[in-house]
Amino acid sequence: MKIGCHVSIAGSIDLSFKRAKEKGCTTFQIFLKNPRGWSAKALEKEAVVRFKNQVVKSGISPVFAHISYLPNLASLDKTVNKKSIESLLIELERCKTLTIPYFIIHGGSHTGGSFKQGFDTYVNSILKGLEIVGNKVTILVENSAGGKNSITGDITRIAKILEEIGDERFVKFCFDTCHGFGAGYDLRNKKAVTNTLAVIESNIGIENLILIHANDSKGDFMSHRDIHDHIGLGRIGEEGFKQLVNHPLLKNKFWILETPVNKIRSDIENINFLLSLVENKKG
Repeated sequence: MKIGCHVSIAGSIDLSFKRAKEKGCTTFQIFLKNPRGWSAKALEKEAVVRFKNQVVKSGISPVFAHISYLPNLASLDKTVNKKSIESLLIELERCKTLTIPYFIIHGGSHTGGSFKQGFDTYVNSILKGLEIVGNKVTILVENSAGGKNSITGDITRIAKILEEIGDERFVKFCFDTCHGFGAGYDLRNKKAVTNTLAVIESNIGIENLILIHANDSKGDFMSHRDIHDHIGLGRIGEEGFKQLVNHPLLKNKFWILETPVNKIRSDIENINFLLSLVENKKG
């Protein structure tokens, strides 16, 4: 089971490998620049070399990169749209430079226009990204917790995005458990997990589900709230995650935790707790 968490790139991007190893990660996720700003400080050439060396030598793979917080790839505001596209292209170019194979994008909001306008803008944003990376980076569309102006809260809409883009090799799916639960995809027991995975299988295809963001939810079912909780301590609960990690359809998937870091649990403790739910580890 390839499992890890989001780690910091503070100081130098290559230090992410050391931090991931210290947390017991066998895969991990990073931002490629300051996630709370539009600007991007140039990558140091020496840090790029060190990072690429670690890709080969560390034994921790694959590395996932996540888009920063500010871009809204469905925005109908011309200024926001321009900045969002610029940020997307910078970050995807960095994936190429660093030989990072997967880049996760969150869903956008179509505030100020119709769903169709936002949907078309979102798809066109992805297509512009693909022009930059070609077949070097796979973009993963992440589901959201849904809500009035959401583009990716509904799995059938994500399937439509992939269909519109038409290149399944380089655009695939990241399922966030907290977001899915908030959007109305139940995960609290065996039947619920089976039903939710059936929706993914019939609309997107399990083969196109690459990554699971494993996060419990402080928000209630169908609340459309995106508030992550420690594994087993939120509304999804321990039984839900036990069913997820032992489901045969998810056997070869990658797992990244984006759980809180506080006095309740650390990243290491959440990773170990999720691993403790895996049955027949030697098998």
